[in-house]
Amino acid sequence: MDTEYLLKQFRRIKGEIRAKFGVNKIGFFNCYMDTHHNHECELNVLVELEKPLGWKFFELKEFIEDELQIRIDICTERSLKPALRDEILSEIRYV
Repeated sequence: MDTEYLLKQFRRIKGEIRAKFGVNKIGFFNCYMDTHHNHECELNVLVELEKPLGWKFFELKEFIEDELQIRIDICTERSLKPALRDEILSEIRYV
């Protein structure tokens, strides 16, 4: 799976995750980015939400995994470790 394929797949589900989960913005980073990809890593997904989801956050994760047929690790910008925040935000691919 390359970056362009992932962008296409996220665009396909973007409207649905916005409607169901209140996702304002979604992007991915790290090991699935072109040269970093290997089949053992998860796709790192960053979301910006309209409001906190509570347990429904796990439903969002499962929905994306089911739709893309890959394992993901999902987070919000607020949950990023301060030491990694700038690096992650500089390489993220938003959909």
